[in-house]
Amino acid sequence: MIAISAFMLIVIGAIAIFVFYTGWPSFSANGLSWFGTGDQPLDVQLGNSFLGDPETGEPSTVLNAWPAILGTLLTTGGALLLSFPFALLGAIFIAELAPKRLAAILDPIVTILAATPSVIYGLFAILVLAPRIERNLIPQEQAEQLSAVVTLTGANVLLGILVLSLMIAPLMIAIFADALRAVPIKWKEGAIALGCDEWRMTRRVSLRAIRPALVAGTTLAMGRAVGEAIALSMATGSIGFVPNPLDGYFFFLEPVRTMASSIVDYSEGFESPELKANLFAFGVILLITTAALTIGAKIASRSAERRLGGGQ
Repeated sequence: MIAISAFMLIVIGAIAIFVFYTGWPSFSANGLSWFGTGDQPLDVQLGNSFLGDPETGEPSTVLNAWPAILGTLLTTGGALLLSFPFALLGAIFIAELAPKRLAAILDPIVTILAATPSVIYGLFAILVLAPRIERNLIPQEQAEQLSAVVTLTGANVLLGILVLSLMIAPLMIAIFADALRAVPIKWKEGAIALGCDEWRMTRRVSLRAIRPALVAGTTLAMGRAVGEAIALSMATGSIGFVPNPLDGYFFFLEPVRTMASSIVDYSEGFESPELKANLFAFGVILLITTAALTIGAKIASRSAERRLGGGQ
């Protein structure tokens, strides 16, 4: 077991070193401007990395990744804000309030939804939700006004948030529900004996007890959302555009491109060293982000466990 564990650590370390080594030329060529906006659109910069700069004819490592970073922040943050309350309420219903027969039906449904391949969600988003968003939420006049800047379609920030919410909510529900079931029955019976109804008992006892699981489940969901590529490549329009907050609610109807979907969309150009370095630089940021989320979740969970232990 020690040998297997050591081997896995070596493999993970080798992957991290390879990703950092391959993506470093992009960071070294751009410096801190890598995180900026730049004069050229992101798609043009990535195209120049593969096809060459029109002026010089040489592949360029110039990359200003802020549009992809912003796209990742918008879709991931929006999905977490939207899915967390639904996931928490759904887990409470399944684990605490639903009749046993109904809970027995809902449990496998949640598991199936959590295990559904992301491409299925992407197809559902682009074939079912996107036409309805375009038809009902995008007035033709506003689309024509913005056409000189960006083309508004059903694939946009809002659709990316919706599809990510559908993907991560079942994962959070499964984790939260298992944690609620693990709360000692004596704690629940004690609260009810003191006069609490089931809903108040859940709020005052069960939710307080599962704080570490809430942190862990949310972090796992965030990690999946940050690294999601296929579904978001289909749902967000996959255009390296920076939405304008001054456009009002049309801000959420403008297309974006995330870091993970950029890797997928341009993966056929890995034979170009410049484009390969730029794409692996996205991988470096994703790797650092997921590692930070994991470490942060561990620290938060242990802190919550210590507080709960002190309160007991």
